[in-house]
Amino acid sequence: MKNYKFYLYTAVSFVLFFVLVSIISIPYLLKINGSVLLDNNISYAKTQVKHTLIDLNDSKIFIKIDSIENRLKTDINVSEFQRDSEIEKIKKDLIATKLQYLVENTESELVFLSVFDWQGKMKCHPDRTKLDLNEDAEASDALAIENSVSGAELYDAIYDNKYTKSSKVIYIQSIPNSDLIVASNINIENFKTKINTWRTQLYFFILIIGLLILLMVFAAIRVITGYYQNQLDQKNTRLEDGVLNLSKLNDSLDNYQKKLNEITEIKAPAAVSSSETNAEESTIKEKERILTYVRNELVPISTEDIAYIYVENTITYIVRKDGKRATASESLDQIYSYLNEKSFFRANRQIIVAISAIDKITKFGNSQLKIQVNPASEIDIIIGKNKAAAFKQWLDL
Repeated sequence: MKNYKFYLYTAVSFVLFFVLVSIISIPYLLKINGSVLLDNNISYAKTQVKHTLIDLNDSKIFIKIDSIENRLKTDINVSEFQRDSEIEKIKKDLIATKLQYLVENTESELVFLSVFDWQGKMKCHPDRTKLDLNEDAEASDALAIENSVSGAELYDAIYDNKYTKSSKVIYIQSIPNSDLIVASNINIENFKTKINTWRTQLYFFILIIGLLILLMVFAAIRVITGYYQNQLDQKNTRLEDGVLNLSKLNDSLDNYQKKLNEITEIKAPAAVSSSETNAEESTIKEKERILTYVRNELVPISTEDIAYIYVENTITYIVRKDGKRATASESLDQIYSYLNEKSFFRANRQIIVAISAIDKITKFGNSQLKIQVNPASEIDIIIGKNKAAAFKQWLDL
């Protein structure tokens, strides 16, 4: 892969980004969801306690208690103190038996019920091994609990390790006409397990999302870099073609200059056979000299000595091969009309250049050519793309 470093840096950047996002966002999301879960369970605990008390009243336990109480009252062999103690014990046992049936095997749930008496003894619990144990700390905690505790406060307390036991009382209510208290408990171990499951799912979710986004970014980078690489390849190809064409153009220039020199050396004046032919040739005959002005003097310049001719501020300047400059009274069009078209080329509306003065041809802008001459020109000699083909044809390309 050509841009493997770029892909590597992109991957590392995404990994660092998602690690940072995970470190910051996951604890925050867990706290929000955990607090909502605890709020819902606190509400559920209150409802569960109320429904349990309703079920207890509907179970006719208190009718049985009244029946036993009436029977004991008629027993003259039982003192009033003994009768009250016996009635209280029977009442507590009947209620505890019923409640134990209701809470049996519910300890694995997130919220479960338990029952205390005012002395702190556990009377009902899903785990029967805890029955009749003196849970003083749990009982005092149950009696002192604020029923208005929020889910966020409870979440912070759990994860600050304020609770050493596996469960926490979150709501209590006393049973009427009894010294028993129904307590709703949150199973801390189950709650932590649920939070850890959520944490794992969030990490997995962020990992999957990160991988998908990374793959999409890689695909986008591949498409974009492929497009620009293709454009760059095409540009390089055009540049190589341009360099090759310029090389051919300069070679053709050298060959053309050599041919002109050879033709000039071996050229002999042609004989004129008739007056009509002489008259026709005189109309199309090229001038061998151009009359110019140097200051106030008239100076004829041979066309073979001309390097280039240009117009600036409506003045026609003729520059010789030795670098000397003179002015002419004729326009550029008039001068070009009687110059040898094989030796001179009209580069643009401003300049005529002799082939013998061309030193180098380079590419300029979009499909344009720039001519460097000797002696150097004060203005740029640019051949536009409309004349580039004619210039190449002039050089026999």
